[in-house]
Amino acid sequence: MGKKSLVLIFTMLITLVCCAGCGGDLQTNNTSQDKKSESGSGKAHAAVKKIIEPGQLISKTEAESFTGEKLHDGLYDEKPTVGMKKCFYGATNPDSANFFQISIQQTLFMPQNALESGQTPKTIFDNTKKILSDGRIDLNGLGDEAFIGTIALHILKGDFYITIRLGNPNGKENKKELEAAGRKALENLDSLLI
Repeated sequence: MGKKSLVLIFTMLITLVCCAGCGGDLQTNNTSQDKKSESGSGKAHAAVKKIIEPGQLISKTEAESFTGEKLHDGLYDEKPTVGMKKCFYGATNPDSANFFQISIQQTLFMPQNALESGQTPKTIFDNTKKILSDGRIDLNGLGDEAFIGTIALHILKGDFYITIRLGNPNGKENKKELEAAGRKALENLDSLLI
């Protein structure tokens, strides 16, 4: 197989991992993600020197404001091969299927061999956007680019690819809440970057 074929296959695998629900070994991380570590106005394309955790982008309290109900502490998972960290907040009500999930892919968390092969959060975002062209809703005013596809909000900002899912399995019905959550995640990202 040629290099382009391998890159395409790798990108499709990454997309499947990114769009997957809450698979993998999730662990509760009680590191008080409701507190923001630093404040200030930074840019996503500034020199990033620390790995951003998804719970720093949307805290449990913030996630509850978007779902309208109480949520458990976040369950954390990561896929270093694609530079992804994920946080899942499930409903405390056992009769509710509501949830809030946020993931972030970032260059700083990606392995060197992936970067050397041309994979970056931007290339993954671009390929995901291309693959999800059917039924995709493109959005303006969120990050560098944003769209809703496969029941999730996808945002590219600088070296960060953020994905947000809400409990309702129809992302189009959640458009308003997804956009509000995206704005909050970007606001929190900016405050973390110095």
